[in-house]
Amino acid sequence: MTSKKLMFILFLVISIPVFAQDPDMSLIPYRQGDLWGYADPEKNIVIKPEFDEAEFFYEGFAVVKKGTKYGYINKAGKVVIPIKFFVAKPFRYGYFDKSGNKKPGDGSISAQKQVLFAGASLLASGYEICIDTKGATLPKCPAISESSATELNKPLSTTETVSSYSTVKKSDLFDKITGDYKIIAGADETYYIATRNNNYGVFNNKFDVIVPFEYSKIEKINIGAMVYLIAEKDSLKGILFGTGSPYLAVENSRLKYVQAKDGNNFFIYTKDGKTGLKNTRYQNIAEAVHDDIWLAENGGFIVIGSDQTKGYIFPNNAVVEPKYADILSIKGTQYVKVKAQSGKWGYISNTLVEFFENK
Repeated sequence: MTSKKLMFILFLVISIPVFAQDPDMSLIPYRQGDLWGYADPEKNIVIKPEFDEAEFFYEGFAVVKKGTKYGYINKAGKVVIPIKFFVAKPFRYGYFDKSGNKKPGDGSISAQKQVLFAGASLLASGYEICIDTKGATLPKCPAISESSATELNKPLSTTETVSSYSTVKKSDLFDKITGDYKIIAGADETYYIATRNNNYGVFNNKFDVIVPFEYSKIEKINIGAMVYLIAEKDSLKGILFGTGSPYLAVENSRLKYVQAKDGNNFFIYTKDGKTGLKNTRYQNIAEAVHDDIWLAENGGFIVIGSDQTKGYIFPNNAVVEPKYADILSIKGTQYVKVKAQSGKWGYISNTLVEFFENK
């Protein structure tokens, strides 16, 4: 193969963009035994199970598989693009400029031609092309407007450091002030994080000790209008409200603050080797009985069981218990694709309805 031809193939492969788009939730891939069809959200079968695999609908088309090859059906269940591809990806909108040249998408289509397309491959090697809604090959792949990923894991602390508190002369109260905050914006009362004899504590501007000087470290985080204190003692961590009252006992070997995509805030904590999840509204979402929990891209959480089985917590806090071999994919905020211990897979909704039958 010539280098020129190789470069051309590489261009086509890497020009197929990867991006997020919400699927159509009106029809859900539904498995009966080893065959797949589609059901509505109430589990009424709409397209009878006759495919070896079936994916969600995007822009009126769904990828289905028979044997070793893929094609596309419409919402009536009719094959509209032949089942002949070794690789088939969902349909998306992309853009060409008016001259037909590829132009980086910026969300504005006023000067661009909009086209619906999908990535596919007629070769088992995975060499990809772009096709239109009739299955015809496009001369080149369109560009897509992609939004940058939201940073989900925020720093644990954004403490503002001050070197001294000039109006306080009580050297017996503290050695150094490391931060200050107000519980209510504009309020007269100010709280000061300080050290004394290498221990951390908190006092207010009336010189009342709010948090005893007994911690190896205290940092504050602001979540909305609330102030939380991350306190550490004997290598264990916990959470206090800004007023000093306890929120999560100082008994956790790991404590991590995360913000989900929908803006909701959570603490992932590990106690005695087991991990739990708590939100900032006094709710335990998952007790500390799991091997691990981590934030997923859509705002839910992957849960790891004691035997490395996997579960999922939806953004609405519905919990799929960790009994599955794997979490294969997440569809918006409503469905998760799971793989059973048998090797078969199916979808579960955020109302914990299983869209598969183990026949």
